[in-house]
Amino acid sequence: VIDDYAHHPTEIAATLQAARDRFPNRRIWAVFQPHTFSRTKALLDDFAAALAVADEIVLLDIYAAREIDDGAVSSADLQRLIGPRATLSSGVSDVVPAVYPLLLEGDVVLPIGAGDVTHAGPALVRALERGSID
Repeated sequence: VIDDYAHHPTEIAATLQAARDRFPNRRIWAVFQPHTFSRTKALLDDFAAALAVADEIVLLDIYAAREIDDGAVSSADLQRLIGPRATLSSGVSDVVPAVYPLLLEGDVVLPIGAGDVTHAGPALVRALERGSID
């Protein structure tokens, strides 16, 4: 489990490619929380392309930060661009139950983003150490 602050497509692509290069024979998971509605809307296609390096992608709801959701964009829009490898998870508390049961030995999980996704990594590590999500 490797936490990364990347929240721009260029950073995300670099992070995922570095993981792919370091762990070439392992399945790479991206747990991504888009940061701000305006950035997500403006760079939607670029986010989809950057995340394509991952084998499995979990998309959290957009972290609003200082913005208000006007309904113009959502993580579901990003999921539609990526396709079936991407699943939606509404929040950080849903990450462990969504990811843990699907992990295989050797998988690499990267919580990525500038919002509260940073809490997903430690929660997943605790579940892995316990051997359960309970």
